[in-house]
Amino acid sequence: MKRLRSPRQMHREIIDEARRLMNRLDPEPAHAVQVCRLALQLFDELAPLHQLNQEARMLLEAGALLHDIGWSVSEKGHNKHSARLIEAHGFQNASTRQMLQIAALARYHRKAHPKSSHRIFQQLDPEAQSQVRCLAALLRIADGLDRSHLNLVERLHAEVRDNRCVLSFESRQRCPSELWAAERKSGLFEEVFGLRVEFQPI
Repeated sequence: MKRLRSPRQMHREIIDEARRLMNRLDPEPAHAVQVCRLALQLFDELAPLHQLNQEARMLLEAGALLHDIGWSVSEKGHNKHSARLIEAHGFQNASTRQMLQIAALARYHRKAHPKSSHRIFQQLDPEAQSQVRCLAALLRIADGLDRSHLNLVERLHAEVRDNRCVLSFESRQRCPSELWAAERKSGLFEEVFGLRVEFQPI
């Protein structure tokens, strides 16, 4: 009799598949790995705020690893190319819903916020759409915090205070470009969670 896999095993298989696709298509996988690391730190630090489960964490991890594979097609609109490549790949170990969520995260790591008129987003049920909005908000900030692609930010800490979310970060050196980009990309977070984001270098 075939042994049933646990959700944890299935999640690991999806991440392993995402890493293989990243290594095959992303011209600069070290950036994707750094963005993924920061995005997961944000997810864990803000767990009481978003209250998402481990499946959502897996989706964020996969989406972060694959957010820039569209550069293998073109710099222009690379976020949309990333989403198309994820859809074309399919994912052997993910459901259609999970695959579409991962593609949507890559689609929304930059530029436009999720909209019901967007093809990928409208294919998702309301719960999945809500998850994508929350996770994309985290991914956009994490991507901003590695704008230079130099892996400068080492550690993040998040704290909700009244109507603010204070994101403190440690870095190997001053990183004004990262700070500027993260602030610029925090709009979706503020929209989703109703909190003003403040960044504090440590």
